[in-house]
Amino acid sequence: MDLNIDALESVMNRVPTIDLIPASRVSHEWHRAVRSSLRCHPRQSPWLLLRHLRHPSSSISSIHAFDPFSSSWVSLPQNSPSLDHTKPNGRVTFLCGSSGDRLHTLSASVMLVSEDPFGTAWRKEVKAPKLWRQDAVVAEVGRWIVVAGGGCPMLRDEGEELGAVEVYDKHASLWESAEPIPEGFDGSTSATWLSAAASDERLYLIEKATGLIGMFDPKSKRWGPTCQPISDPTVQSWAVAIGHNERLLVVGVGPDCQSTMMVRLWEVNPETLQGPDSKLEEMEMPREMVERLFPSKEGDDDTWQSCSVEVCGTERGGYVYNPSEMRNGAVFYEFGDEMEKGSRVRRWEWVPLPERVEECGIGRMEFGCSAIGLDELHGFFL
Repeated sequence: MDLNIDALESVMNRVPTIDLIPASRVSHEWHRAVRSSLRCHPRQSPWLLLRHLRHPSSSISSIHAFDPFSSSWVSLPQNSPSLDHTKPNGRVTFLCGSSGDRLHTLSASVMLVSEDPFGTAWRKEVKAPKLWRQDAVVAEVGRWIVVAGGGCPMLRDEGEELGAVEVYDKHASLWESAEPIPEGFDGSTSATWLSAAASDERLYLIEKATGLIGMFDPKSKRWGPTCQPISDPTVQSWAVAIGHNERLLVVGVGPDCQSTMMVRLWEVNPETLQGPDSKLEEMEMPREMVERLFPSKEGDDDTWQSCSVEVCGTERGGYVYNPSEMRNGAVFYEFGDEMEKGSRVRRWEWVPLPERVEECGIGRMEFGCSAIGLDELHGFFL
């Protein structure tokens, strides 16, 4: 097509992200228009990643990705790693990553991490940590991989702790032991009871039941302060993610005074684990979105008693969901710019599951989140 370059760039501003790759290959003019469009209007909000196993005990999975720019799902191929599934805990799951969530698997002898968010390519396998774990928090923090908690009481040696932490230095190709999870977390040393967020320098854990936050530095292999920055007795479940403008985002869910569900978000200083000037700015999810995540059943007044919340996100935005009922979908939030007035969240959007997943009555699902650009999408069109 012979289009004026300005008109062509305007067209590219409206093309779904995944279609920009084939569009850029039409001609040199189209390639320049795609690059110019992304420079002027960068698409920085992260995608929601869904890994779906058709049957809870199956190893056959599918990967689906939600593009917040076009508000649409795409289904993508996945290359499963060479893995001995007869070994304990040999299943593939998302790990929390400072550069975006990645698929990984941890067995008794090896650990594998995907190179991209979709698992199309995998890194060279790494020897597993010394301590065998059942349900550990696994996070990629800059140049380090941190494996925390999840120790198995039946298999641990004398002196080993359930909250033991090991750090893998990707530059040195070496595992080292670190300070264990602080005693304040009590018995909550498994991923089931913790929510995690990772920056390039630190790992943050929050205890889902109490809101206690701990900060771990993989470079020094020590934990920093632990505290409960938010005092709200109505919150029944807590979660944490990387927030806007180099802050942490804490999410809480619970009933209000009318016993209707509410989801609140707070920004926390990542250094002190306190709010700015000791005053926490509170944001609230729109009620219609809350009702989609936590639908009340007729005659059921105890929905809030078993509520659970999780969040995955980046400094540009993310997704809140109910891990107990993942078929309810997720809620996308997008942060505004510093110059914008009003709430820091400028966009809320409900994200239903893709149709082909909805049609499957059973199966296991897991959410991840990562910023996606042309480099990550490029491999699907080779």
